[in-house]
Amino acid sequence: MTADELLAGIRDGNFHRGGICCLRLFRVERAFARALREEVDRLSATETGSDVQEREHVTHWTRPTGAVHQFSLLNRSGDFADFHDDHDLSCYGKHFHHAVRYPRLASFIGCFAHAVNFRANVLSAGAALSPHEEHSLFLSEAETPAVRARFHLPLRTTRGARMMLDGEVHRFLPRTVYYFNQGCVHAAANPGSAPRIHLVWDMLLTREAYELMFGDALAPPRLERVPPDLRPMRALATASIPSYARLPPRVTPLEADRLAFSPVQ
Repeated sequence: MTADELLAGIRDGNFHRGGICCLRLFRVERAFARALREEVDRLSATETGSDVQEREHVTHWTRPTGAVHQFSLLNRSGDFADFHDDHDLSCYGKHFHHAVRYPRLASFIGCFAHAVNFRANVLSAGAALSPHEEHSLFLSEAETPAVRARFHLPLRTTRGARMMLDGEVHRFLPRTVYYFNQGCVHAAANPGSAPRIHLVWDMLLTREAYELMFGDALAPPRLERVPPDLRPMRALATASIPSYARLPPRVTPLEADRLAFSPVQ
């Protein structure tokens, strides 16, 4: 997929004109995925994260139901409960502070240049995030429209766990890194009897990030690129979209016609 095709696909998905909702990008080496899962299991059992049900939480507007917790992994403070840096659209001054305790997680986070956040998101049994619309597009510090690209790596899931994007229902499988267009109206549900745990991160879509995640650059260690013909995803089902929460857009459709790679900021 060329850069122009990707940018146009993300733009159209963001404005509900078809485009790209989600893609399979990488398969994670089995032993490394297991080690990551074990570290995140230990982290979520022993560290203190943030409760998305708290009204002041940055994600509370998504109307969570059930127990939903977040561990912020890439920030300036090193506090797993500190979500205040998560969406400031800057990659400066942020790092993972706990490499000694969680070395595999540190090595994984370190693979992704120009990330602005990195989170472990836990949907407990029966929990969900209601339909909501964010935006993939923003105006950069250079005043050009650019993309904040979101990625998911499921570490634990249940058979019934589902993701909905613009009415398409998908199941995200462990050991697979997905691109996820948060400009689509989306929701997540875990009707299973065990927690669903995903690593979720946003990257500025710089030229370097494009080559790493979507292009022909060398894949990150212990990851293997999904062949281009297998990246598009077929929905398991379709669903009607009820009323949903919505953040105001940062970029108009007219401005989005000038969409380009983000500068580092």
